[in-house]
Amino acid sequence: MEFASALTRLSDPEKAASSPRQLHELSEKISATITRLFRKCENGGNPFLFALTGPKPHELTRRFDTAATDGKKFYWNPDFLEKLDPNEAATIMAHEAYHVLFYHCTPERSGGYKPNIWNIAVDYVVNSVVETDHDKSGRNSKYKLWTGVIGPAIPLDHYLESIDGTRDWPDKGCFGDVTCYGRSPESIYDAIMKAMAQSKRKCTGPRTPIGQQQPQQIPQPQPQQAGPNGQQGQPQIGPSGVKACGNLSWDPKTGQSVYGPGPYATDQCEDCGAPLNGSMPGIGSLDSHLPSAQTKDETMGDMLRAAEQTRSMGRGDVPAGIAEALGLLGKPELTPRDIIRMMCSNKVIDKGNVNDWKRFRRRPEFIYEKDADGIYQPKHRLYTPKKHDYMPKWVCLLDTSGSMSDEDLVHGVKELKLVSGVGEGWVVPCDATPYWDKATRITSTGDLARTQIVGRGGTVFDTFLRELPEQKFGQNVDLLIIITDGDCGEIPLDLKPPGMDVLWIITNKRDFKPNFGRVCQLRPSRL
Repeated sequence: MEFASALTRLSDPEKAASSPRQLHELSEKISATITRLFRKCENGGNPFLFALTGPKPHELTRRFDTAATDGKKFYWNPDFLEKLDPNEAATIMAHEAYHVLFYHCTPERSGGYKPNIWNIAVDYVVNSVVETDHDKSGRNSKYKLWTGVIGPAIPLDHYLESIDGTRDWPDKGCFGDVTCYGRSPESIYDAIMKAMAQSKRKCTGPRTPIGQQQPQQIPQPQPQQAGPNGQQGQPQIGPSGVKACGNLSWDPKTGQSVYGPGPYATDQCEDCGAPLNGSMPGIGSLDSHLPSAQTKDETMGDMLRAAEQTRSMGRGDVPAGIAEALGLLGKPELTPRDIIRMMCSNKVIDKGNVNDWKRFRRRPEFIYEKDADGIYQPKHRLYTPKKHDYMPKWVCLLDTSGSMSDEDLVHGVKELKLVSGVGEGWVVPCDATPYWDKATRITSTGDLARTQIVGRGGTVFDTFLRELPEQKFGQNVDLLIIITDGDCGEIPLDLKPPGMDVLWIITNKRDFKPNFGRVCQLRPSRL
């Protein structure tokens, strides 16, 4: 007990506790939670979580409604922590810590997604890992997950039915479904977005509530095609010509808004009253999702140290989901982003190491001469040129043939985030023919949302490769990125565009061997 207390001293720098007594009781609860984690798995403990969270500082705060972590500290709302028993507190610790270990909250991972939907998707992934480990370790014989303050688990298919309107919104519980184990948060996000686009609850403009005279027929929402980054297109225009907010605010049983009758405030939709911040109805997340305050190396170090301590203590095994992530660390593979970064860096080094005599370095340099006193003084100023600032140009062939799934397109385009803010690029959709008129110019990450998906026919890249040098952006292009599932047949060697590095990003496990360029298999993170 003394060891755990020394590791988990609960501080209150913001004076969030209502009294010294509450602070003392909550400090004891955190210590009791860490003590339980030190037990063997069959006795209800979690040695890996003990080694990971025990050395971290814990603080009380009212900045969050529940709990949060940035990887370096754990933050607890005192009122929320007061309601938890030690087992529930351990579940919350695991939930928060795994978000950091799986890089769910980093801008690189979550950028371009709707935050509220992304939070639900990553909760399903993390809770499936927590539950799978809970069952495999034998802790399920000591205590049950998803009870008490946390509430019951809500299966993903039930939540999708709630979005559609065939089920009522859950008023308590957590986003937990053990069948989501092994799925990526991106795939769950796509499923939720698809259900929202087809939902009967969706706000599509003004409608007349049921029961009024001469009721209007409730307009059925039309599915919108999702863009490559998971975002939907432009909001629909309702029957009155007013832009609809798209929130899930209408009760299909009554035809009335769940936010009550209007008029509404300026920060609410004028038709349905939904908050314009995009919040989702129903329950919220178990915790607040904070961006990690640690570097990727620091997070990896925490994971490796906790795993090593778990094995050395001989008190249990590393959770299966963590062991998989550790296996990837032991056998690192270059991702498409790594290869793109390397290719761009090489081009900058090769073409940027040239003197620019139109610009000179601001810091002057001199030739020194010795004066009469024997002291060297600057006499002759030297004008030295700056180096050229070279920004690589790139073109992406996006395979939009029928064999490419929506998930393939989403994950493929996401790899372009690295180069979307560097230099200038273009994304060109192509199936049996290239759609040059639909090419999207990319100069920032936000431009990726405008990528057009057209085609969905056969797959022929020969025309694209022949015509690329003739296009206005085909001149002086440094890198050609081809995102495809590999079902494009054999490409003759003589079609390789001259002067360009070529990277094939294959979205499935097809054994694709082109006659030119480098191949990288896209393996979306499962966690």
